[in-house]
Amino acid sequence: MAVPPVTLGWDDVRALHIARCERCAASCASALASEVEGWAELHRCDAELAALLDQITGRAA
Repeated sequence: MAVPPVTLGWDDVRALHIARCERCAASCASALASEVEGWAELHRCDAELAALLDQITGRAA
């Protein structure tokens, strides 16, 4: 199970499972769902990158 703010999905074009962090924009793509789910569970945001993205996009840090 993904840990928020990570979302899981399927990319029809590339035929890959994907995970993407809404906060720091890190992502993982793989043909194996278990690999993407594992990445999503273990992902920890880069605080510096997340703060920079918040500043650029106008979101609250």
